[in-house]
Amino acid sequence: MQKVFALLLISHFALTGFSQTKAGAALGNTPTKSTTKKQVTNYKLTVHGVESSNMILAFYSGDKQYVKDTVLIDAKGVATIKADTALPGGIYLAVFPKLGNRYFEFIVNEPSFQLETDTNELSGNMKVTGSLENKLFYDDMKFLATIRKTSDSLNALYKSTEDAAKKDKLKSELTKIDESVKNERLAIVKNNPSTFYASLLKAMRDPEVPETPKNDKGQPIDSAWQWRYYKTHYWDSIDLKDDRMLRTPVFHNKLKSYFTRTVVQIPDSLNAACDDLLIGKSDPKTDIFKYMLVYFLNTVANSKIMGMDASYVYLVKNYYAKGYATWVDSAQLAKIVERGRILDPLLLGKRAQNISLHDTTQKKIVALNQVKAKYTVLCFWDPDCGHCKKEVPVLHDAYKALKAKGVDIEVYAPSTVSPDEITKWVDFVKEKKLDWINVADPYRISNFRSEWDIQSTPQIYILDKDKMIKAKRLGAEQIEDFILQLEDPNHKPKKPFVEDEDQKVANPH
Repeated sequence: MQKVFALLLISHFALTGFSQTKAGAALGNTPTKSTTKKQVTNYKLTVHGVESSNMILAFYSGDKQYVKDTVLIDAKGVATIKADTALPGGIYLAVFPKLGNRYFEFIVNEPSFQLETDTNELSGNMKVTGSLENKLFYDDMKFLATIRKTSDSLNALYKSTEDAAKKDKLKSELTKIDESVKNERLAIVKNNPSTFYASLLKAMRDPEVPETPKNDKGQPIDSAWQWRYYKTHYWDSIDLKDDRMLRTPVFHNKLKSYFTRTVVQIPDSLNAACDDLLIGKSDPKTDIFKYMLVYFLNTVANSKIMGMDASYVYLVKNYYAKGYATWVDSAQLAKIVERGRILDPLLLGKRAQNISLHDTTQKKIVALNQVKAKYTVLCFWDPDCGHCKKEVPVLHDAYKALKAKGVDIEVYAPSTVSPDEITKWVDFVKEKKLDWINVADPYRISNFRSEWDIQSTPQIYILDKDKMIKAKRLGAEQIEDFILQLEDPNHKPKKPFVEDEDQKVANPH
């Protein structure tokens, strides 16, 4: 229960330490120029104690902060932010190098206002003039600071006491505090519905999930009903066409939690979620659309879950290749689209592309589609690769162990040797007694390196009897467990099946 209380009371903003990141440092998610109204910006920020120094004006973009400008602070401690166009709305940071990069936040959503404070307590001593947004913001912060002292004290007592009656009483008091915070913020939203701060408070709320409906016997009709309700209503309180949300520390965490924890981590579910957010709830002309699309692509590209490249290919085909990523230059876009094209035939469930290569005698050609076995392990390797020297013997041990258990398995092992490495390859095969199908194409007559995206070695696939891809880029130590689980779904693997990081290739985005 303590976790629930703490979340409610410290749910203002999860602030991170400020770093002077230059705009453009975050690959793919860099802020873009937003369409701004022709409107004068005139903000005066007075901080007593930093006279005649500099202030860094920064803003949030997703999970990062970016430098907008450096502003001179005059001899009276006043920093003036003035322009003939409006700053894009959102949460901004006034950062003071003189104070070791201490900072305070403020809301930009009005043409002019004044803030005044001192170095003793930047936020706690804040005075707001001419800004309803920032008055609501700072009044709420002061209210939370007061509540938090009581809450922290009660939480400490709750954790330390073992008396059940006292725990119940403390729990009741904490519940009342939670309700007071909730009611205070509901009142802010109700009384100030047109403000950005009200939108921000709504965005921070999770959906309130009703009890699961029950049948005539009082039994839940569906064990997953509450999860589905939560997922369906997750975005009810957030306008995904409002770019101001992107410039807050709230949106990224909300998006990350939804995409990686709320949505089932399989390509079909993730693809549907992407379509719902990008097409159903957002607008391709907004910065939020751009941020979400880049976030989705990078997240699935870097996922350790096997087969997630199917979502990468889906996003490339349906968004990048169809002209939605207008911010990407033509050269980079071509790389992304080409990467999707290469990965497409290598997805789980696809029939393996055939390979026909010479064996170690360089006289006989052996084709992958001629291999007759219930399972074929496809292992691309190089005898000069240090990781291969470790992995290939491990794979050979698994091969022998599976054979000994009566599993119908064969290994087709193309080597990526060059002409001057043929002897080294043959010697390694003999030394390690690799009594499986050893083939190579030292003179690059075939195109298997490109077709199978062999940019690093080893790379290991598992194919079924019809040469359909069942697993990819597994570590050699996972092969035995994976095939045993194919044989018997009740088999318990030693650890979850994830793609070997050494076999993954960087996303070109």
